[in-house]
Amino acid sequence: MKRKGIIILFIVCLLGLSFALYRWYISDEFAAFDDEIALQIKLDIKEDIGLIIIDYDVNGSKGSGGISNADKTMIKHDELLIYTLSKSDFNNLTNIENLSIQLKIVTKYVEPNYDNVYPDEYTIPIDTIYLKGNYGEVYFITISGDKRNGYEAVLK
Repeated sequence: MKRKGIIILFIVCLLGLSFALYRWYISDEFAAFDDEIALQIKLDIKEDIGLIIIDYDVNGSKGSGGISNADKTMIKHDELLIYTLSKSDFNNLTNIENLSIQLKIVTKYVEPNYDNVYPDEYTIPIDTIYLKGNYGEVYFITISGDKRNGYEAVLK
């Protein structure tokens, strides 16, 4: 009888461990690599948009990128987006003390270009976000608002 109890306890522990490992591997959370800084951008806006432009600067290492849908559709107004900045984007700096991130919303879909130059009538800048960046970390930004009243980005 004692042996049966030990076997049942072993099976219950094994099932519990299996479930925990499954949840860990199939997690909805994004994890940044050790050599990148990740921006998790949650849209809480009133209308779908064409693109998000991301300009960044740290100690004079400037760059620009953006987010758009590959199938040329609009980005949904409630979408969750991930944008990563790698160590090479910052000329391999190890200390990211004063990272500035300037976000711009392009309200209409426009074909993305490497210069990130889009028609002024569709481009709405958002206040710059400043943060101390650590590689391997995810930073959470929520964008709210609309094209009529403007947009706001909040770092959580």
